[in-house]
Amino acid sequence: MDFLFSTGMTYWHWWSLAAVLLVLEMTAPGVFFLWLAFAAAITGFAKLFLAGLGIEIQLLVFALCGVVATFAGRRWLVHRTGQEPDDENSEDLALNQREAQLRGRIITLPQDVSGGETRVTLDGTTWRLYVDQPLLAGQQVRITAIKGTVLQGEALAD
Repeated sequence: MDFLFSTGMTYWHWWSLAAVLLVLEMTAPGVFFLWLAFAAAITGFAKLFLAGLGIEIQLLVFALCGVVATFAGRRWLVHRTGQEPDDENSEDLALNQREAQLRGRIITLPQDVSGGETRVTLDGTTWRLYVDQPLLAGQQVRITAIKGTVLQGEALAD
């Protein structure tokens, strides 16, 4: 840090930082580094036009511009896309929730159900399936619940 205080930062240091932040933006997910790059570029322009700015003021300008640019950029993105950038608006709300993915799903039995139990394969995973009545292969069953690794099902009327 002493190096910065002794030599000072020029506008091209800030513009170089903005370029590095833009490269980081391209390699990292999200849109956070873009706003910091914008703040670094603004700080570079401030240093160019106000040559007497000390490093403390430059860092303060960068910090303030970074905060303002981040909040303004987020607001702009929300307005542009029409949705909040969070998990509630993801396309698949049942992602990583196995029970929510399988409940209500209708499957065709690959084999007869004897003793109320059979095995079925769904999405590459083999499950035990319990139903309350004997069923023949080819009949359809709706999954009603999951208890641990066991599916509960009910027969659909033919």
